[in-house]
Amino acid sequence: MKVKSIVALLGLSASLGALAGPLLPNSPAPSVINPPFPGEGSLQSIADSLFGPGHVNVVTGQSSAGQWTSATPGETSTIPTLLAEFTANSATQSFGIWFGTDTSNIVSYNLLLGGAVAHDAVGIQIIGNTLNVFGPLSGCGVRFVCNSFTDARINSSAFGFFFQPSPNSPIYYSLDQLNPGERKDRFVGYQDGKTTNWMFAYEDGTDWDYNDMAVKVESIGAVPEPETYALMLAGLGAMGWVARRRKSR
Repeated sequence: MKVKSIVALLGLSASLGALAGPLLPNSPAPSVINPPFPGEGSLQSIADSLFGPGHVNVVTGQSSAGQWTSATPGETSTIPTLLAEFTANSATQSFGIWFGTDTSNIVSYNLLLGGAVAHDAVGIQIIGNTLNVFGPLSGCGVRFVCNSFTDARINSSAFGFFFQPSPNSPIYYSLDQLNPGERKDRFVGYQDGKTTNWMFAYEDGTDWDYNDMAVKVESIGAVPEPETYALMLAGLGAMGWVARRRKSR
């Protein structure tokens, strides 16, 4: 989407040159969010119900993140929870997680299924290259996934999320360049202040109100953008220069 950006995975940057279509930063322009159809809840009302009234502005508060990292790797702490769905596809759409290092090397796994209802939640645990997904047995396979997956691309340090309106429709990812169509910004994300809790909202059609699926995801942090690393390195360099000057006096 236009407001999302991503860094190639640290430690893998040397090998990405040999892969096709590396994941590149998106444009930082915010997505335009239209009013909902009569009788539907607006994205702003959904955000207010989660974060509190006036806490997050859905137009100006859009995050620039497109990929995330586990705040507590190895623990069952990343928890996607369905907040709301205002779409005719609510009975068939799914929400999931994806991993990969370039546009032709993505692996995706469903988490919340078409039978999910508001407040349904699953737990995610990533250990090495294995993804474990947990949910109450009564809803396994109908409302959410309960399974384990192993793949070399699974990584607790960098993953994204996706939305699919129906099994035969396109998958819409948290990165614009992975999405089909002329307008690719199908995803908007919001962070709850400085916490590790987020809200993600998706658009499945052409009205661009982004209330077709809204999901809360706990215990994740955004993968830093290239500019962030540059500033960090510059700051460390400046600190070292000052320390050397003081020592030489």
